[in-house]
Amino acid sequence: MEAAVLTVGKVEAGEPFIIIAENAKLEKNVRTFDAKTRDIVETEMKRYLERTAAMYGGTVKFEYHRLLASVINETQSSQLVESIARNSFGEDAVGDFPPTMGGKDFGEYTNYINGAFATVGTRNVSKVSDCPHHQARFNVDEKSLKVGAELYVQYDLSYLYQVEF
Repeated sequence: MEAAVLTVGKVEAGEPFIIIAENAKLEKNVRTFDAKTRDIVETEMKRYLERTAAMYGGTVKFEYHRLLASVINETQSSQLVESIARNSFGEDAVGDFPPTMGGKDFGEYTNYINGAFATVGTRNVSKVSDCPHHQARFNVDEKSLKVGAELYVQYDLSYLYQVEF
């Protein structure tokens, strides 16, 4: 089985703090690199919860909603965007990073059309643009917006010229 991330993001149980809650609700998020691993996580999570509840005389109402597909870059699209980045911005503009579990809507798009998810760095210490995304102090260096726009326009044009409709 490939790597998976299971995050328990919300737990609700009872109102009075002095009484053991009769019911509890957990809301979780699962991220995987492929659908097969997601299937395994769903099956094993359900089995674990049902057996744990049964051990204590309880029951489980298990709901699993698949909200977003994993982001998996298609090889030809990845090679195209990498080539464009190298040609447009130089060798230093391209990095080879390990897969991440970041959740993006983009995974849904690639269920219907080939594509590659590419990121554009915004780090610039002199402009206090050195905090990661999803932090209160995150500040984008707006020069990176031009780089991103150029990358995606070049990709779109290259894609349109190579694909037969």
